[in-house]
Amino acid sequence: MQKLLKRTSQVERQAARRQRVYRGKNASDTRKLLQQQLKAANIARREVFVSARQAQREDWHLGPLAPRRDVGAKAETYGAVPVRMVEAVEKLDGKWKKWGIRQGDRVCVVGAKERDRNKIGVVKEVTEKAESCKIKGINMISIATPEYMKTGSQPTPPVQTNEGPIPLSSVRLVTPLVDPFTGKTRDVIVNEIAMTNNRRYIANYIDPTTNSFHYIPWPAKEKPEFEDNNDDTLRIDVEKETWIPTLLRAPMPSGVIDELRNKFSKFRTRHEDSYIDMLEDFDRKSEKRQQELKWGGGTPRAMLTPVQELNRQRRMERLGVEEENGLTEDVLAAIGETMARRGKTLPPSQEVEMETANTRMEDDATSSPLEEAEMVEPDVMIEKDEKSG
Repeated sequence: MQKLLKRTSQVERQAARRQRVYRGKNASDTRKLLQQQLKAANIARREVFVSARQAQREDWHLGPLAPRRDVGAKAETYGAVPVRMVEAVEKLDGKWKKWGIRQGDRVCVVGAKERDRNKIGVVKEVTEKAESCKIKGINMISIATPEYMKTGSQPTPPVQTNEGPIPLSSVRLVTPLVDPFTGKTRDVIVNEIAMTNNRRYIANYIDPTTNSFHYIPWPAKEKPEFEDNNDDTLRIDVEKETWIPTLLRAPMPSGVIDELRNKFSKFRTRHEDSYIDMLEDFDRKSEKRQQELKWGGGTPRAMLTPVQELNRQRRMERLGVEEENGLTEDVLAAIGETMARRGKTLPPSQEVEMETANTRMEDDATSSPLEEAEMVEPDVMIEKDEKSG
């Protein structure tokens, strides 16, 4: 038996190990495929940019001897690239690195394949999912204006110039740093940025003046500038009080609470009377059902056998529990009057209930037609019984 258990556990471990290797291999293959697709997309975009720039440079150098390329559909957009080729390609695996660069930072282009290498500019936009950024005035690209942008009333040029995306791996942050030897402040290109608790500092560098890390502050957010127009609402009209509260009427319609909170939500503090009555009736029925299951030994009363029903009644009598008959006060009063006419007596417990019901009925000033019909019907039955006797 011990050999069998040992062999079973060994087989399970081997199966789990094969499964881990298989999953790791699939994940590695998927990662490699995504990297190849991203690399191919970047190469295609770069080829389009290079060919367009070479054509523009050739036309500029040759002048009137340049070949006529601006014909046909590209007569106005020759040398420009489509908008979709300018957009940054997001990483498909959903994993991207935090470079610690935000909008408003001063950065320097250091990529070997970038045409604007060693230029410094301000970051205009950062796309974290694509790990790229746009720098003001750097990597300018001629973009062909799409058709949906030419439908406006104002004339739109067929070619527009805009900044193209640059990988974050090809830029480095530029920050002012005090020289410990000369005491002068100069711009320094940070090779690597480390981050902790939403704070960034220069990695592998200790500031000799403070003997600690040199933390780099985040760029300040630019406040939006609003222009005043003739159609704007005046401030005096906005601050004017147009509603004065009063105790004569509610501040809002009663049905507003149903829009703010679900009508039957358990988080509401005010409910309609009909809904409250329905919940109370449901609770009473549930409690009654639980009592019936309790006295019936876990079996509903409708499914009890005669022997089980007898045991149920004996159990209730032994514990001194009276069973509710479920009759209303009006019905009990009508039954009591009929039995009084026939000369029959009631048990002491029911006499008290009858007296209470009669007292409440006498207090009512008027009686409904239904109650009069209930009062007359027993007399008719008594007359029929006397004739039959």
